[in-house]
Amino acid sequence: MKLVRWKRFTWQLKNLPQLEHKLPAHFITRAATREEAKVVAHVVITAFSLDSTWSDTLNQFRDRLEMQLDLAFQRETFPAIVISHGPRIIAASVLNTDPDADSNLVSGPCVLSEYCSRGLGTSLLHASLKQLAEVGLVQATGITKENTTACKFVYPKFGSTSAPCEYVTTLAAT
Repeated sequence: MKLVRWKRFTWQLKNLPQLEHKLPAHFITRAATREEAKVVAHVVITAFSLDSTWSDTLNQFRDRLEMQLDLAFQRETFPAIVISHGPRIIAASVLNTDPDADSNLVSGPCVLSEYCSRGLGTSLLHASLKQLAEVGLVQATGITKENTTACKFVYPKFGSTSAPCEYVTTLAAT
């Protein structure tokens, strides 16, 4: 198994700056409904599957990710933030509001490949952090693989700090 290096990003939510660049009006950012759980999971898994920096690692953590997606839609009031283009959900960020969670950004901002490089990941991260602040979190964390687009260009925004971390990506045998 290939060694994967992970990085944990932390944001102090009381210091969250405003989003500088608004998305065009044809992109709508909103909370996902419980009925959209399967669509959101599909967007998240598809985004990871089609990203070459994740494709070699996805099999190591897919089961855990799918379990966390299911749990978020079972327990969270606002399980995910999505961006839609018309009726189609094109980006999603699944949340965990537990202040003691390994990561409050369960999936991180996931954008379908045909919509990448349009600022959607940045906008989705900001909306996710804003939602976590609104439910009372003082600090939010997100874990991502080193050398990914998220690690290099998205997560460093909005005043985050980062540090290498160990992250267990597989489910424990029961």
